[in-house]
Amino acid sequence: MSMQSLPLVSVITPSYNQAKFIKRTIDSVLTQDYPHIELIVVDGASTDGTVGILQQYSHLQDRFRFVSEPDRGQSHAINKGLQMARGEIIGWLNSDDTYFPGAIRKAVAALQQHPDWGVVYGKGLHIDENDKVKYPYIWVEFDRKKLFNFNLICQPAAFLRKHAFEAVGGVNEEHDWCMDYDLWNRISLHYPIGSIPEFLANSRLYNACKTYVYELEPGFSEILKTSVKHHGTISNEWLYHYTQKHYNQGAFWFLHKLKAYHAFGPSPQIIASNRYSDAWAPQNLRMTIEASHGPMHALLIKGSNHNTAPLLHFHVMRNGKLVHKFQVTHERFQVLIPITSEGQRCEVSIFCSQQILQSHPNNPKVKRSISYHLEEVLPLSYEEYQFYQEFTKGKAQIEQWVNRRVPSPRT
Repeated sequence: MSMQSLPLVSVITPSYNQAKFIKRTIDSVLTQDYPHIELIVVDGASTDGTVGILQQYSHLQDRFRFVSEPDRGQSHAINKGLQMARGEIIGWLNSDDTYFPGAIRKAVAALQQHPDWGVVYGKGLHIDENDKVKYPYIWVEFDRKKLFNFNLICQPAAFLRKHAFEAVGGVNEEHDWCMDYDLWNRISLHYPIGSIPEFLANSRLYNACKTYVYELEPGFSEILKTSVKHHGTISNEWLYHYTQKHYNQGAFWFLHKLKAYHAFGPSPQIIASNRYSDAWAPQNLRMTIEASHGPMHALLIKGSNHNTAPLLHFHVMRNGKLVHKFQVTHERFQVLIPITSEGQRCEVSIFCSQQILQSHPNNPKVKRSISYHLEEVLPLSYEEYQFYQEFTKGKAQIEQWVNRRVPSPRT
């Protein structure tokens, strides 16, 4: 079979300051036993010697091309490479990853045997800075229901038909960490994704790699955004991973994220409040809670009392009716108020026994009435309330709760 009768495979390598690894990446592509390949390196104006390494391959002409110019990040670079690609099959190999020998030949053969597949992926290994194997990437045959649970595709071990890649708009440039997970979710809505039980690529993991450095942020936000967008909620597997590995971020950090992306479904929101802009609360704190998409089950507050009164008494009103009382005896406090919303909007007032006249920070001649410093105030849905209750009991308790949770994905 002549080279011209074989489909051209375009391998796109986004790059920025990876001089330490990029030669190994390039050589793993150019030494493949599949003859019809072009490698496109899209460099983001590296300053570490990467460009000098790329120039060493310029003599290869049609088999190797590169550009080096400022870009908007990895996702933008991949899309630039997609526009440059001439092949009908696309490989996406980051500048610190490598292919196994024979990887491209095996992927092309699988796509030729299954003309309906939009993507094929194989097995992958995680390797360290020195190419030593750390552990295998989890490999299972593709199932969109399983994709809800975790990113089951080792990205460098995946090959895509160009028309399928383009049909979904390329990589979503809003993502800079889990753009591959988002891509598999989008493609799987329109094209079958196939797998082969062959090792095709190495994914490099080391302390300075993007997978580690940005796992928490923007990683968790992007996982939440992608999971809710495609499945309506977050899986127990993702939730377990983040709460166990990053438990020290604290309950409020997690709740802010879960509420922002409606990971547990529609979440009640504060749409109006008379809390001061510097987070001081007046003696009568008033809030309007929007609950049209999901009812409030409790109100969580965190604050501090820097004044002389050792004991603060609070009365909580909902729509003008007294529904709860509590007191605070410590300088710093965190209180969960059992209060449900009524109707689409709920008016909540929290009256404190302490009143202090303080000079206004922007106008010392003007006095304002304050009571305590209100650092956080969050209205919680029932599942958010459960999450908080178990999280504050410790890592083992939140692990048990996550494992008991029954999510309802739209899959």
